[in-house]
Amino acid sequence: MKIIYKELIKKYIYLLQPQDIKNYADSKKIDLNLEEVMIIYNFIKTYYNELLEKNIEVFSMLEKQVRYDIYVKIIELYNYYKKYI
Repeated sequence: MKIIYKELIKKYIYLLQPQDIKNYADSKKIDLNLEEVMIIYNFIKTYYNELLEKNIEVFSMLEKQVRYDIYVKIIELYNYYKKYI
């Protein structure tokens, strides 16, 4: 089942748009500015394979680019959803 999730995620990443990041953040009551949306968008598009393989070392690059509270929330969300991959 996890293989199916990974393939679905890969297909979704291909279609992902910055507005999707903003909409998801809004749904979780996370206030992102446009720069943070673009940073997160580019991060996901670049490192999704590493994240699917649970290589969390790539988060160190993101930590320096977004506000600390946003970084912490991203880690929390990743830890929650990684059980599906």
